Amino acid sequence: MAEDKKDPFDGEYIGNIWGWKFSFIGLALILLLLALMAYRHWKLGVPFGQEQPVQEKIEINEVPLDTIE
Repeated sequence: MAEDKKDPFDGEYIGNIWGWKFSFIGLALILLLLALMAYRHWKLGVPFGQEQPVQEKIEINEVPLDTIE
């Protein structure tokens, strides 16, 4: 009889591949960047979003002169 091939993904959860220390360092980095964003928003008045300043539309009512005769 043929041997049953074991699927490498069929089994118990073996844990975080990078380890929990790496995950906590990543969490600390994310929280640090969020704190920096909040501080800059509060202290410097830098907006959070991609807000563009309102640009005024300039209407040109002049007709260009035809210089070719």
